[in-house]
Amino acid sequence: MWFNHPKFESAKKELVKQLDLFKYSNPASARRQYFGREPLPKIIFICGGDPLHCFNREKIEKYINKHSKNLLTFRAEYAWDTIVSSDKKMNALSLEDWLAEFSDAVLILVESFGTAAELGAFAMSNSLRKKLLPILDKPFENHQSFINTGPVRWVNKESKFGPVLYTDFNSILTCMPDVIERVDVRRSKQYNHRNDSSGYGELNFSKKEMLFLIVLIIIAVGPVTDDIVVDICKECFGIKAKSHIDDFSLMISLSVALQMISKLSYKERVLYYCSDYSVLKRNASTEPLIRLSQSMRSRCLSHLVYIDEYKVFFEAMKC
Repeated sequence: MWFNHPKFESAKKELVKQLDLFKYSNPASARRQYFGREPLPKIIFICGGDPLHCFNREKIEKYINKHSKNLLTFRAEYAWDTIVSSDKKMNALSLEDWLAEFSDAVLILVESFGTAAELGAFAMSNSLRKKLLPILDKPFENHQSFINTGPVRWVNKESKFGPVLYTDFNSILTCMPDVIERVDVRRSKQYNHRNDSSGYGELNFSKKEMLFLIVLIIIAVGPVTDDIVVDICKECFGIKAKSHIDDFSLMISLSVALQMISKLSYKERVLYYCSDYSVLKRNASTEPLIRLSQSMRSRCLSHLVYIDEYKVFFEAMKC
């Protein structure tokens, strides 16, 4: 493949040079250069029943995509498919916990035994409980069940998106204006961790900021493998902690689940690239990131077009 070609190394160096332009200013100024002045979109993790038999989750996703410009939604199974294809060693429960921790809100359609178990498991976590918004079927509202007397009461007491919603699952969209009103609330760009050392790299990026920087890198130099993305992140942002480096593969998987990035198999490798900006363009807050990534993309392409294999691949994929 072309990743050992001298011109690809030149493209990488060009990208690192462009990313380095901002990092020597003060942290707040650097973030504005990367992300603009608006808060990044909120990320909503939606849990629901088996899509072969339960269709309400898809209806909710389409409603949010149509009626909110500040929310991005994903399902755990989409991220899991990417983890499996990249041969990373992680179990599904650990991935789901990580995704829930990453998200701004966790929307759970309690419509199966599995989703009832998810509600119980997430409600047991002090941090996750605060971001849960369960939706339950209206006929069961007054039942003295384990769900109603256990997790539901806990969520009602502590979740910032509570209380839980009871609605008719046969007309699920009737509850969506209430859902949007609760979760689509503008918030300050400043994140709580700025004063501690839990952020990523020299500029103490938040998890969400790191996710969007990974998207920027993939747009600029893709199609690319995850190990190259990780190397660029480490070099550009001074990221050394193993736990943070391990997160990068998960963030790449999440970018695929959020449909900002696509993936394909080529010569027994999984490659990541951006072929469609529609998800990013739907959110006004990502406009600075799109402009920056396209500028970096053009600079990288000035090197990549001299690689014959890349040109053939590029024309076939229309990346």
